[in-house]
Amino acid sequence: MLAREAPPVSIDFIETRTGVFADVLQETLLAAFRRRDTPGPGRAHCISPRPDGSIETAAAGSFRLPDRPANPWLVLRTPAQTRLLRRVRGLPCRLHDYGYTVSTGPLVWNRHKSSLRDRPGRGRYPLVWAESVRPDGVFEFRAEKRNHKPYFQPTPRESWVVTDSPCALVQRTTAKEQRRRLIAAELPASFIHEHGAVVVENHLNMVRPLNGAPSVSPAALTALLNSNVVDQVFRCLNGRLAVSAYELQALPLPSPEDMQEMELLLESRANRQTLQRAAEHLYATRLQG
Repeated sequence: MLAREAPPVSIDFIETRTGVFADVLQETLLAAFRRRDTPGPGRAHCISPRPDGSIETAAAGSFRLPDRPANPWLVLRTPAQTRLLRRVRGLPCRLHDYGYTVSTGPLVWNRHKSSLRDRPGRGRYPLVWAESVRPDGVFEFRAEKRNHKPYFQPTPRESWVVTDSPCALVQRTTAKEQRRRLIAAELPASFIHEHGAVVVENHLNMVRPLNGAPSVSPAALTALLNSNVVDQVFRCLNGRLAVSAYELQALPLPSPEDMQEMELLLESRANRQTLQRAAEHLYATRLQG
């Protein structure tokens, strides 16, 4: 309704998450809307409170709402994102075009404490916590934090928490101060085959194939999600600590055909830097056509 009747004139992001509201660590923005028939471009700024009580304001650039304003709004945070967002707006593909859907890990562990186990055994499955998705994009089965147990033995009524298909795992809680907001790892098919199934905890998103084989492999999708360029796109979409399934499904992506370059690089065991350059290429050179 706002986009249709009173589109935003400006959106100003408060850069710090502390010292704005007492005891609150949530991101804050100031938005101004104006009633008008024809929406024009809005302006984005970053505001930094100073210790002396004054503020510093820096222009990030202009933005436009999507043709379908109910879709997520991509609003740049820095001038460096201007060219990227201009290209991204024309991308029609989303995760469903790759053959994937997104859901939250089904297990809320503190509601099922009695089924947590310290050791493997009959009828028990590995319990995958967010810490198993390492910052470098590698899956490592571990349960090292307090109250974390490595195995789960579901009762007959808890069988719905069990997962037996490979997928990409994405951490659900990250902060803008981190080097990357999107932290993903492939849940290897070999790990599932070894244990029969796994249980995924709800601080992870599961990017799962919809039906049959997707058009982009989980490994290639994970490499793309872990790229710096996709991380920048996500930062223009997200304004909170949570990485939601809705936002992942809304990410503008290259076409499945263009992702063949990434598939070939993974087959040749290309290093992380090469994969990063390939992702930059997909969002820069290919999009100019």
